[in-house]
Amino acid sequence: MPSYTFRCKDCGEFTLFFKSMAGNREIADCPDCGHVSTRVFLAPNLYSLSREVSSRIEKGMEPQRMTRAELGPKQPKRKTKVSRPWHVG
Repeated sequence: MPSYTFRCKDCGEFTLFFKSMAGNREIADCPDCGHVSTRVFLAPNLYSLSREVSSRIEKGMEPQRMTRAELGPKQPKRKTKVSRPWHVG
């Protein structure tokens, strides 16, 4: 389902979702005031972060420092035996 972002002069940006990509999507009517709005071209969303993580990044917050006691006991590494008949050695 394609989504396009438009900018209304009075109301600001809004996003519309369409069932198909057919047709000209350069202009659309604002759902709030009905004025003709132009399309805003944005970079594709290649990955998504949670709202909390992205807000921390935008605010420039540093990671929380912890002591060894707060981290808890060290977990032993587990060796997993994988049966690979094609592997020699």
